[in-house]
Amino acid sequence: MPVLVLFFDTFIVQGVGDKSGQYKSFANEASLGAIRDAYPKYKWQNKIDVVKYTLASYADIAWDKVVIRFECEDINETESFLEFCRHLFPSAQIRNQRSATAKQYYDALSTLDVDDSAWVFFSPNNDHPYLAKPEKLIEYMQLVEHVSKEYPRNDIGFLFSHFTESMLDNRITDPQWGYFGFKFKKIISENNTAYITASNIAPLDSCQIFRLGYLKKIFSSTMNKGRVIRLEDTEFCSSPDHSVIQICPKIELCRHYDGYFHLMKAIPPLFIPPGFFESDIKLRYGYDEGKEGWINLNPKYKWISLDIDLPILLEDMPNFWKKRISAIDINPNFSIESDRAKLVFYRNFNNPWHNRSKALNLIRSMYIYILLQGWKFARSGLRSLAISAGIFGPLKKIKNKIFGIR
Repeated sequence: MPVLVLFFDTFIVQGVGDKSGQYKSFANEASLGAIRDAYPKYKWQNKIDVVKYTLASYADIAWDKVVIRFECEDINETESFLEFCRHLFPSAQIRNQRSATAKQYYDALSTLDVDDSAWVFFSPNNDHPYLAKPEKLIEYMQLVEHVSKEYPRNDIGFLFSHFTESMLDNRITDPQWGYFGFKFKKIISENNTAYITASNIAPLDSCQIFRLGYLKKIFSSTMNKGRVIRLEDTEFCSSPDHSVIQICPKIELCRHYDGYFHLMKAIPPLFIPPGFFESDIKLRYGYDEGKEGWINLNPKYKWISLDIDLPILLEDMPNFWKKRISAIDINPNFSIESDRAKLVFYRNFNNPWHNRSKALNLIRSMYIYILLQGWKFARSGLRSLAISAGIFGPLKKIKNKIFGIR
């Protein structure tokens, strides 16, 4: 079995928070507000509770080694968070210091005391809870190891989050092909569990599993000697000069706690159920009306409401909830076709654009590939010419004056 390491290295902001700095998403916050301010179960939570919720979801996975590095913006939270981590992972290497430069990442990764061939669940993100059965990840690691041996000259990335998006950007007739940073993927092989893909630019999103040696190579060779908190902060992310093959699982393993703003009407964000930390979750299944203090699941609905907390089948509840449930009330009069392909929520979950024709997807893809990408290259070329001619600064001032930009 391949060696698997959980490497959780993060800064925990105080308050409810979202991504901060250059990664802050105002569009995501606006979409979230329409849900978290409207539905009590989905209410805003303190960021540290979201981090605890995420770590709790990782606790049942059979890691060979666990490393947790953290700093709390509110230092008064440090000791209680440290105790929480020790309770979840008694054998973990836990340190109240997070990485904020490439050298700090390299030094931390170099102390793992495992071979460079080990696989690292790289998590500078602190808000991607694991929803599937723990054994699923272990099963996928066997596939990852197999693909690595099949392509020995390539570096391998296993995407453990962003499920819906990764299922919809693999073919030119997919609705999201090229949508993310002009990344144009192609399927080099496929089975019933995953897509194995190649891309024109390096797919180095920081929610993947990589070889330890590959991560060390990135952090030891990047030219960025300043702030580095994610792989996206290195010049290797989205580089056309790369050898990364990406594996995308055909089931959802993790989901971003605050969801994906452009998919929010089809796929809600996550929430922390009442009683989770006290192991006192109460579930109702198949009822049309909600009940105070209970989580109501009903898959006949296509989205959430004040009464319906999750429109999913009972067996699809987050797996890590199960040992924290104190009561389940199943409506004896409820019955439903369990074929997910016939349930609206699951159809939207798998493809929010399922009503759009492949021909329209193709037209959209060609627009992105030819026109938008062409305009990007043209702008880059014009910028380089202006810089070489020494007129970039004056032209920028003229543009800013025209558009009223200060």
